[in-house]
Amino acid sequence: MAALLFLSGATALVYELVWSKYLGNVLGNSGQAHAVVLATFMGGLALGAFVFGRTADRVKSPLALYGVLELGVGLYALAFPYVLGALEHLWLALAPHVPEGLRVAPRLLVSSLSLVVPTLLMGGTLPALVRHFAASLASVRKELARLYAINSLGAAVGVYVAGTRLVPLVGLSASAQIAAGLNVFLALAALALARQHPPAVVVGAAPSAEDVAYPRRAVRAALIGVMLSGFTSMLYQVTWIRLLAIVLGASTYAFTLILTAFILGIGLGSFWLMTRKEGGDSLKLYGWTQVGLVLSLCVALPLYVRLPHLFRWSEWMLTRAVETWPIFQGVTFAFCCAVLLIPTFIMGVAFPAAARVATAKVSEVGRELGGVYLWNTAGTLSGSVLGGLVLMPFWGMQGNFIAGAVANLVAAGLAFHALSAPKEGQGVSAVPAWRTFAPVGGAALLAVVVLGSMQGWPQRLSGIAAMRAYEKPPESYAKLVEDTERAIVPRFYADDTFATVMVGDLSSESLRFMKINGKTDATNGGDIETQVMAGHLGVLMHPREPKNVLLVGSGAAITAGSVLAHPVERLDMVEISPAVIEAARLFKADNRNAVDDPRTHVHIDDAKTFMALAPIQYDLIVSVPSNPWVTGVSGLFTRDFFQLVDKHLTDDGVLVQWIHTYESNTELVKLVMRTLHDTFPHATTWLGPEDLVMVASRKPLSFDAAAVAARMARPEVKEDLARVEIHDLFGLLSKQVHTEEGQKAFAGEGPINTDDHNLLEYASPVAFFLANLDVRVKDERRSPELGPGLLLHQYVRENPPTAEQVAKLYRNVERYHSEKNPVVRGVAALWRSLAPEDPAAALALGRAVLAQGDLTQAASILEPEVAKGGRSPELVTEYLKLVTARTWASRTVWTPVNGEEALAVARDVVARHPQDTKLQKAYKAYCEALPPAACTRPANPPTVAPGAP
Repeated sequence: MAALLFLSGATALVYELVWSKYLGNVLGNSGQAHAVVLATFMGGLALGAFVFGRTADRVKSPLALYGVLELGVGLYALAFPYVLGALEHLWLALAPHVPEGLRVAPRLLVSSLSLVVPTLLMGGTLPALVRHFAASLASVRKELARLYAINSLGAAVGVYVAGTRLVPLVGLSASAQIAAGLNVFLALAALALARQHPPAVVVGAAPSAEDVAYPRRAVRAALIGVMLSGFTSMLYQVTWIRLLAIVLGASTYAFTLILTAFILGIGLGSFWLMTRKEGGDSLKLYGWTQVGLVLSLCVALPLYVRLPHLFRWSEWMLTRAVETWPIFQGVTFAFCCAVLLIPTFIMGVAFPAAARVATAKVSEVGRELGGVYLWNTAGTLSGSVLGGLVLMPFWGMQGNFIAGAVANLVAAGLAFHALSAPKEGQGVSAVPAWRTFAPVGGAALLAVVVLGSMQGWPQRLSGIAAMRAYEKPPESYAKLVEDTERAIVPRFYADDTFATVMVGDLSSESLRFMKINGKTDATNGGDIETQVMAGHLGVLMHPREPKNVLLVGSGAAITAGSVLAHPVERLDMVEISPAVIEAARLFKADNRNAVDDPRTHVHIDDAKTFMALAPIQYDLIVSVPSNPWVTGVSGLFTRDFFQLVDKHLTDDGVLVQWIHTYESNTELVKLVMRTLHDTFPHATTWLGPEDLVMVASRKPLSFDAAAVAARMARPEVKEDLARVEIHDLFGLLSKQVHTEEGQKAFAGEGPINTDDHNLLEYASPVAFFLANLDVRVKDERRSPELGPGLLLHQYVRENPPTAEQVAKLYRNVERYHSEKNPVVRGVAALWRSLAPEDPAAALALGRAVLAQGDLTQAASILEPEVAKGGRSPELVTEYLKLVTARTWASRTVWTPVNGEEALAVARDVVARHPQDTKLQKAYKAYCEALPPAACTRPANPPTVAPGAP
């Protein structure tokens, strides 16, 4: 029977995960949608416990009732996709008529109708089993703890297997079908066992002599306490998930491991209670659990702010390889357990203890346990809904922990107060009130000291959190905080329903950045070209002037500002996090005040939900979400999403879709392109190498050079493109990576990413861990046999570029490409061929070939420039890099190096440019390659210039 209950818990969590994803695809992944789904699930379980708990008291075989309930769950699971499909039509019919901010009502309706039947059935299983096995009131606590422990441990295994193995391997529908098959097996096994094992107490049996019920005041305290415990458990869960997402990264694997640790702790707590001997006051035990929760929080809080430093060290010590991915997952789970295991262990003790207090008659344990569930769920519902939707935006993570601690102390106070009241027939309690409430007072005092002394810790946590550990972390937490606070000036911080958002300035680099849940998602620095080009490409390549534009994802709103540089009439900007919109206003100088532009209409919603309900069609849709390894984002790269986009584009509409290559791999980029092509057969790729922007449409896009040039010539457009060094049509067309044929050939044949089997969601976090920064996509600019198909080829045949145009293009590629990238060398070589006497062109080519390690070619370019008297710090820096590399390559005891000529040049230029850090670094590196005394003895004037004949 224990095995059946274990599997029952496992299948329940498989369903919760699968159905939540199904509903997320229909209702959206916004904070409101998540809260509604969770509230519906919890509410259905409570209602089921209440209804079927009463039924369990009346039927002859509660175990047979359990079997029927499991059978009903399994059969409904098979029908769930069809039920949800019908309800989706109801949602699409109702929601457009409801204002955006009030759509919680139709969401709740659809979620309730889809989940009420299975959750009602699931909720009745535990009361039925407790009713079957409990022989006396004294055994209720133990039996409930035993069953609760087995069920919870099964649930922990179920959510882990579903989230890390089952769904990634076979998808949502197949996972649900496997779980349904298990449910049918459970049902048949339970029905067979019911024939052989009658209930411990038959219907109508007389109470046992040891069945001692608690007084009414104690029952009242337990029920209120159970409600407060439910409230705090969900309040803490919401807050812990946010905290750990900032530390560990908000991938689907991290979320699964967080949930696994949470449920595992509850199961272990109940298991411990099961092993305790009968006896002892359950109400007193419950009161101490609430005090214990507050104490555990006070002890753990100083650890929370140190988690980013500890996790970065853990990452740093791991080799990035497929073989170490399971180890990394183990480390992640260990961090989840460090935060969650102790408090959830205490929660696992609290519920069975309080339930025993509220149970007065073993023959009616099903009904009474159902009532306990109802009270508990009232708390969990309020904790999940208020905690995520109201309290988190109101006072943030810090306020949530304080509110939870206060509620725990109130629950403990009520329990101890009920214990201190005199028993019937006694006048005055034998225990003084101060002694009764001493634990509560002590815990409250400690909470005030600890929580009061750590004001502002969430901001510090967000500041030091880093998703990428490519460099060795500081040795200590204090050093990390010191370095961070010295480098970063915080400008904005907010916790909202969906995310924790921070904006800061790196003063040393004049850089402003935005972090979302600990991950840098936008800056006005290195990734600004991607943001700007994503805004312009769709408008420039559109067959006509687009009027209505939809932008998916705000970020710093720089893409929005670039779109608005054109004469569009309306821009609908969909962003799931309201705090991101507020933060984007701090990038006003970079986004051209896009958020408050009168043409901008901001919608706080999930992109899929918004588009499904959008009343208009768009000429252009620009999708620039976060990285697909972040939970929920991969849904914006599925065939279902692209088909939804297709429905909301005009007949000649264009989609601009961003994807990254860094921290990814070739197969994932191919997967996205192949999925895009499945809906939009005509697509080209632009930008590269780390960020790709795809321009896609149903119909072929004809290229009109004159029309595009005219659009680029508009003053606002010209100014906006100039900041990323795109100054003309030649520069723009030089950013094309794939033709239609080239993109299709690169994508090749293979699987398609779908909502049902979202391959990207589970493969992207692994690729992010492996951190491959050099993913090749068969850039046609580097393929002589494919290059003639690019738009640039035809354009330059009719409009040969000038040296000035190529110089401007070089400034772009040198700024946004790796110095080793062949594109940089190619553009530099073209510039040199057009301007052979230009020292800047020579420097550009010399730098490019030197970066690729071609010392002979670099010497043939740089040494003549120095010999001619070139003494710019940039030229001398590259020259020193060259002679340093040659020195290390040739220096031996038999071939000493004479560096006097180069040293003389270096000393002269270094003395005149003492603030040039790159020059100083190159000079220091050269000195290290020479004998120790070379750079310290007085210089001798060279007889000839270096490189001279």
